[in-house]
Amino acid sequence: MSGGRGRRARHEDEAGHGGQWKVAYADFVTAMMAFFLIMWLVSSATETERAVIAKYFSTTSLIDLPAGNGVLNGGKSMIDQATQKAERLAPKGRSGDPHARDNSQTAPSPDAHAIQDRLERQRFEALKAELERMMRQGELRDLANNLSIEMTPEGLRIQIFDRDGESMFAPGSADPTSRLSRILMVISQVLQTVQNKVILAGHTDGQVMQRGLYTNWELSADRANAVRRQLEADGLASNRIVRVEGRAAMDLLLPQTPADPRNRRIAVTVLRGEPETPSQDKSPT
Repeated sequence: MSGGRGRRARHEDEAGHGGQWKVAYADFVTAMMAFFLIMWLVSSATETERAVIAKYFSTTSLIDLPAGNGVLNGGKSMIDQATQKAERLAPKGRSGDPHARDNSQTAPSPDAHAIQDRLERQRFEALKAELERMMRQGELRDLANNLSIEMTPEGLRIQIFDRDGESMFAPGSADPTSRLSRILMVISQVLQTVQNKVILAGHTDGQVMQRGLYTNWELSADRANAVRRQLEADGLASNRIVRVEGRAAMDLLLPQTPADPRNRRIAVTVLRGEPETPSQDKSPT
């Protein structure tokens, strides 16, 4: 009797143990199948598909700011985060260094160029959004009527123009008003969060000014240079500004009304990495 009970107990113990290893083995086989499936998918994907997948898992917001604060209050620079993304997605040389030359590929691939272009567009959209936020509820709120911001083929264009009773310069001179100085201080600080080059252009309205040899051409150029000096005094590096020009009344913002004060303006253009042919100014919204 005791012997029968012993054999039955051993049989039940072996049966239970056998079921456990079968479950473990099934889990192992399933895991291996999933692993080889992933390896097959990765090996069969194109370089573009792998870059897109990598971008999907590494994407973060271009503006990583503390709650309620802007780029001027300790937020991370938009250019820094976008540059890190570009380095992760850019094709690498044989040494693994993204900046190293690879003799097998002397020029960037169209896919890499498209990724870089997309990241730069995201950076510019983020910069535009930050300026618009300031115009709605930040440092530029009471100055928003004198500003317009738009994307152009060259880059991001910020236009600062007169309104009735709200002039940016003293009449007929290149002396900035306090209103313009406040605007330029904020713009200078925002531009310091990116590294792109900048173009400044001065514009007058359609009224002809003639004081001896001093005309609208000299006045618009002097005003653009006054803005350059103010931006540099507020902290913008001088080597960031690559062109300063006076356009007189050649590119009126509102050609149907040449005397409109909004034609008197300064255009600050933040250039793309590879700027295209300069375009004409567009009407403000």
